[in-house]
Amino acid sequence: MTTNQTKAGGLRFAVIGVGFWAQFQIGAWKELPGARLVALCDRDFAKARAAAERFGVPKVYGDAGEMLRSEPLDFVDVAVGPEAHEQLVLLAARHHKAVICQKPMAFELAACERMVAACRDAGIPFLIHENFRWQTPMRRVKALLDSSIIGRPFRAHIQFSHGDIALFESQPYLFTQPHFALYDMGPHLLDLPRFFFGEPQTLYAREFHLDLRFAGEDIVSVMLGYDRLTCHCELTWRTTDYEVFVEGESGTVKWGADGKLTISTEAGTTTDVLTPRYYAWSDPRYGFAHPSIVDTNADLLAALRGEAAAATTGDDNLKTMKLLFAALRSAATNTVVQL
Repeated sequence: MTTNQTKAGGLRFAVIGVGFWAQFQIGAWKELPGARLVALCDRDFAKARAAAERFGVPKVYGDAGEMLRSEPLDFVDVAVGPEAHEQLVLLAARHHKAVICQKPMAFELAACERMVAACRDAGIPFLIHENFRWQTPMRRVKALLDSSIIGRPFRAHIQFSHGDIALFESQPYLFTQPHFALYDMGPHLLDLPRFFFGEPQTLYAREFHLDLRFAGEDIVSVMLGYDRLTCHCELTWRTTDYEVFVEGESGTVKWGADGKLTISTEAGTTTDVLTPRYYAWSDPRYGFAHPSIVDTNADLLAALRGEAAAATTGDDNLKTMKLLFAALRSAATNTVVQL
């Protein structure tokens, strides 16, 4: 990849979309050397200009095509709603600009496949901002599993609570999406078992509609079948005393909602208390989510600079999206899907 990384400030990039989540994405980029945010783009030009003034960004555009024609960019960060992801990713591919895209990649599997193919054909990196893999507790759980401290895993449970309903008031589009739980937190929920255990062989899903303020389902349960391992993934409004629990032949690992990481083996039980890093731009109500954006962006930036392979490429995330759409199909038909 030909870049401008030798210029002062590192790689030149733009963020497309300045909605609710973009403020945290921009704040995280500001923590990293080696990347220089030179432009913001949003259809609402006044909104983009206000964000540019807040974050000290020199250029503002109301049209992504105009920006891509005018700015010598090394990459773009697409932070708009999922319904516009494909259009903007394909536009970046036509201009041969590397692109980072928020999750979910798209609302249809065919669209996801078109995005991956277009970037591959254009010879540009296509990366997905999947930040849950980069949350400190999830990195620690993965390291423990890789160490074989609990032996071969055979049972796992991953459960997330949606949290306070007030957290969604700043993202009103979530109330009208045909699927709420799977489109919002589903990509994270289904990416983590892939991160921990690899690719499942079977999937069975159920979904329920409890809070009628949402057009789509808000309760989801997905059973993933592996060779000698079963992983139960859930999204709900309440949580057990843990978010991740893995049982192996020699012990257990538990990441608790109380912030404790507990490892139990025949040698005894040890517990570490993990706390998130906080930044001036982050919201403590989101726990490890906002700090993990910095680590995610650092990994993606290293890939764009040619220093390492990214963990969450478009090709990799396509496997997660296939699980998501398989879950929708399973829940609609009440059948087990062979993967």
